[in-house]
Amino acid sequence: MATITKEFDTYRIFYYSGRIDAAHIYCYKDGACVGRISFFKEGEVIPENSTFENGPDLKFPISRFGDVTGILRHERPLTLHLNLSNLVGLIATGDLEPIGEEEQR
Repeated sequence: MATITKEFDTYRIFYYSGRIDAAHIYCYKDGACVGRISFFKEGEVIPENSTFENGPDLKFPISRFGDVTGILRHERPLTLHLNLSNLVGLIATGDLEPIGEEEQR
């Protein structure tokens, strides 16, 4: 089972008006693009996950935008994954997360 896994440390958001693709989040590692997270307007057919710049291009409905940006704002390290045999993709934390970490601040 071939999987593309890309760690990233920065991102850039493009939130569009007047397009079927509503937003893109470009993910970077040391300044180089390693993948993209794409969002599509409600009611539009969401394409299958694919690759972009030799990394994952994960596709979500725009309703998931807040969930994803919340992960980007609050978690690190992060990785993008794409299983090339079934095109299932994910965003994952790189380390084990302590329970109640927000409570410890």
